[in-house]
Amino acid sequence: MGFYEYKCDDRVYLKSSLFSAGEVSHGFTSALGGVSRGAVKGFNLGFRVNDSEESVRKNYRLLECDLDIDLNRTVLAKQTHTDNIRIVTEDDCGKGIVRASDIEDTDGLVTNISGIALVVFSADCIPVLFYDPKNRVAAAVHSGWRGTVKKISARCIEVMSDVYGCSPKNILAAVGPSIGPCCFEFGSDAPRYFEKKYQTPKSNGKFMIDLWAMISDTIEEAGVLRGNIDISKVCTVCSGGKYYSYRCQKEHTGRQGAVIMLKG
Repeated sequence: MGFYEYKCDDRVYLKSSLFSAGEVSHGFTSALGGVSRGAVKGFNLGFRVNDSEESVRKNYRLLECDLDIDLNRTVLAKQTHTDNIRIVTEDDCGKGIVRASDIEDTDGLVTNISGIALVVFSADCIPVLFYDPKNRVAAAVHSGWRGTVKKISARCIEVMSDVYGCSPKNILAAVGPSIGPCCFEFGSDAPRYFEKKYQTPKSNGKFMIDLWAMISDTIEEAGVLRGNIDISKVCTVCSGGKYYSYRCQKEHTGRQGAVIMLKG
């Protein structure tokens, strides 16, 4: 278990060794490489940031080549920090990338159809990829602090179980680059949202919050085996520009993506 870097020219991806390369194509992108310029310089995959649509589409074509996916069968959602999960079918292919998307207020995508690439975006929020190798089901989740409090990962596992018959003990989970406990400072109202074990109080009355531990516990409590949970422990804020970070760059930052597709 562990993450490793996968490089394509000057683009760098993180991948989890939990996922078999022969069964799924997956990756967590970084800000390195790509054709975007200005404040979002690099490999930006967000259409709703300060970047030209032409540059974003060029980056997606690079992604298509690097991960061997088909943009006509790629699905994006309009993320709004919910715990809503969308079951993705053939009718959704291309939404958000080659045609308009009606997948709104959605922060998780699940499918059992081979060849459909699921993509979620982040810039400090936690991207999580799920895969059940027994039932052949894949999922991608965007879990900001609100989604983490709402336990969107547990909700995703519930959908995988209820809709596709997945047993949580067979599910693999990879938690990608995101804001770490070293950098996630929260206000004095932190006790309203987070259990004490995830808080480290500061002298200024604020708290440092460990979302990595929180989301790992949530996934395990939903039935996933501890040994099947892989956390990159790469902090997007500490990355020195290797990853987009809203905390560092505010509204001027780009978005990295987390991608998963069933092969076969």
